[in-house]
Amino acid sequence: MISKRIYFIILSLIVTIFIMFMSVGISSNYILDKAKIGNHGYIQLYHNDVQTGKHLNLNIDNNIDNKPDKNLHNKMAVAIVADKIEDIDTIILIEWCLYHKYLYKVYSSLPSIDEINDYDLLLFGAISLSSADCEILYDYADMGKTMIFTKLPDYELIKSCKQLANFFGIEKAVSRKVVADGFKIFSNYMIGGEKIYENSKFSLPYFYLSPGYEVYCVGLFDNQKELGIENKELPPLLWRTRTGNSFVFVVNGQIFKGAPLLGILTGFMAQEKECFLYPIVNAQTISLLNYPYLSNENEEKIKEIYSRSADDLARDILWPNIVQILKNYKSPFNFFTATQLDYWDRVEANINYLDFYYREIGKMSGSMGLSLDQVSQANLDYILNENYSFYKENNIDSNFRYLYLGEFNNNEIKEKLNNDFLKNISMVMSNYKRGDKLIDFIDNDVLSIKFNLCGYKHDTIDDLQMICIENALGMCNMKVDIGPVIFPDSSLDWWNNLSLTWSKKDTYFKKFSYFDMVSISDLEKRVRRFLALDFTYEYLHDKLNIRIKNFDEEAFFILCIYDKTIEDIINGEAKEIAANTYLIKAVDEKVHICLKEKNVLQAPNSKVTIQGLPKG
Repeated sequence: MISKRIYFIILSLIVTIFIMFMSVGISSNYILDKAKIGNHGYIQLYHNDVQTGKHLNLNIDNNIDNKPDKNLHNKMAVAIVADKIEDIDTIILIEWCLYHKYLYKVYSSLPSIDEINDYDLLLFGAISLSSADCEILYDYADMGKTMIFTKLPDYELIKSCKQLANFFGIEKAVSRKVVADGFKIFSNYMIGGEKIYENSKFSLPYFYLSPGYEVYCVGLFDNQKELGIENKELPPLLWRTRTGNSFVFVVNGQIFKGAPLLGILTGFMAQEKECFLYPIVNAQTISLLNYPYLSNENEEKIKEIYSRSADDLARDILWPNIVQILKNYKSPFNFFTATQLDYWDRVEANINYLDFYYREIGKMSGSMGLSLDQVSQANLDYILNENYSFYKENNIDSNFRYLYLGEFNNNEIKEKLNNDFLKNISMVMSNYKRGDKLIDFIDNDVLSIKFNLCGYKHDTIDDLQMICIENALGMCNMKVDIGPVIFPDSSLDWWNNLSLTWSKKDTYFKKFSYFDMVSISDLEKRVRRFLALDFTYEYLHDKLNIRIKNFDEEAFFILCIYDKTIEDIINGEAKEIAANTYLIKAVDEKVHICLKEKNVLQAPNSKVTIQGLPKG
């Protein structure tokens, strides 16, 4: 018979063990929740708002009227001056301020002197200026306000108003419009180094500049010698001049509109002061769209070209080719699968090869999302229902986190994100159109990232956009669409031609090899951290102190420092990527960098001493 004492001891042990198991369960859930927070870039500081993600919006809108956190001293404040806030170019200027974590306010006319006392930078978009505005512009200059003009006043106004021409460092208005055959970006301007674009005709106003300018880009003429034009007389596209106590930066012409303007503005700021630091994403990705492909569509045409069905083509020819090219790029394996492309042809998706793709992609630690692309004109609801039915009927886990929109837009998909089929989507990718934000949020939790490069195409504008976005964000997001292979318009869309073109494009990435090639899951993580963080820095001649708010595991920056090198870094890593330019990786919220002069006259090595003059 068990005594009461022993019975009590046994009961206590049972209760203790029960509590221990419950504690383990609670702890595991807590750790899992924190892991989810980290993966999505949420900051524990805002734990009460984790489920909605609303805290992220605090870091995406630094409009001064919203009273952002000013506890971080040395915060850059920008006055954006543009006629219309809804203008695409104005939106680009705001986007640039957000990425650089600047405070900003938009003015629809020239602000008064009193209004701009607290601003460090005046950023001019499309603004109508007249000769009567000269006085206030010169007042800005006397105050030492750095000014960037993304659009010059009308040519005739500059020609007729000497005072306005002098403000922009223009000595003579030569011609309202000349046609250049190309342009050259000088090596000291952006991290990608010198770029010469030939066979790229465009028109621009032609000016001679006054002494004291610094030019970063000029137009080129094929017949320059025949025209008798010296190098210093080539039409300037980007330059800096000194007016009063201020630097005035100028964009001349239309070729830098849209996303390239992000890199141009960043390039100007790197020339503005001795030390310039800005945050970047540090992520380059390549995504295969509409692949793996699971239907035998356009059968007659595919058999005519490849002597096999579309699904056999996808597995036997495309797969080994794609894997090898991605390895050459040193890229992770990112795919957006498509069950079909023509939703009206009554050809059903084939599940036979899906196990093969899942297995092979899993071996390479690849990521797979879902593509909503099509060649038919089906509506979004129909496409979602067809995909949902396919995965459900075949008992396939459709827990997709990544989505490619095809021709649909963010507003259309936003209404569908609570759909059972899309409830786990955390990142949406789509094609860039001028005026889009490259990175943004569709709602409080789902990230939007735009493709800014096509694997099959790389003309002047494509390359310019690539190097400018790399300069501004340390990011490039390439798409490689398999759709045209299945539904070719011409022999140019045959895989042997497209794959050859794509495989040669790795040369463009080599110039930016210091940035990381990452999976789309890592891209999501880095973009979320980039958008969430805020920072300031203090430059003290021989040291640089960086303070990061909302820090999560790591953060990346570009440091432009004139005539100095990094001697030591605490809580971070530094890699020189160009002259006077470093890639900084922060591993703590406080980073300290010790600097030393690059060009210091050393003490002579000779041990010979010079005797003094003989005594008289």
